[in-house]
Amino acid sequence: MEPDQDATVHKYDDMEVLAFGEGIGLRRAAVGGLVQTWIEMTEGNASPLHRHEPEQTIVLVTGKLRARSGNNGQEIYTEMGPGDMFTVPSNVMHQVEALEDSVFVEAFGPGYDADKASKSPEKRRQERAAARAAAADGEPAP
Repeated sequence: MEPDQDATVHKYDDMEVLAFGEGIGLRRAAVGGLVQTWIEMTEGNASPLHRHEPEQTIVLVTGKLRARSGNNGQEIYTEMGPGDMFTVPSNVMHQVEALEDSVFVEAFGPGYDADKASKSPEKRRQERAAARAAAADGEPAP
């Protein structure tokens, strides 16, 4: 059986950089249900504390991260160095913080919505507010 598409090399310089909050830049590639992201995070910045359905892996390429997992009162914090891997099961609260400028790669399995995930929490709040305002004015949602 012939594949539906060819394999693709995504060149670093050609991938769009998506801002994901202060000091966090994403370069994302997807095929089928698999999503891979190259992330550059500057020292002192962190991902939001969050959870999601698909499992996730994070591999630190350069720098130093502090990985957090677990709910309030049950958190586990672990420092990561280059080559360390952080695996996150489905629906586990987690976060990473850059202890120095860092580069890491994350991957999600089937079912991950890359378009939704590319938006910062602030961007999602803005979109919800715009939709509520449009509904209040009797306009179709943007």
